[in-house]
Amino acid sequence: MQFKDLEWKDVTSNNVIVCSHCEINLCGVIKMEFRINHEPEEDNYYLYVFGKGSLRRLQPERYGSVESAKNAAYRIYSNEMARIKKAVDCLLVT
Repeated sequence: MQFKDLEWKDVTSNNVIVCSHCEINLCGVIKMEFRINHEPEEDNYYLYVFGKGSLRRLQPERYGSVESAKNAAYRIYSNEMARIKKAVDCLLVT
């Protein structure tokens, strides 16, 4: 299932993305937030996920590039949207 592309707001310094942020708000009911921060000492990117239930991550996930972190965020977003769609479909059938 394909959902819309995430719209990222990147902050760059010396041609390196140091921070990236994306928020999704569905009808004011469901809110998802993704943050990617660059750790220059380790040269890694940390993905933070905020939301309710299974979406929320207590610990950030580490990635080697901002693109891989954004791809992981999209997978998390797609899984959550598929779960929501399945729940709505069940409600409509009953």
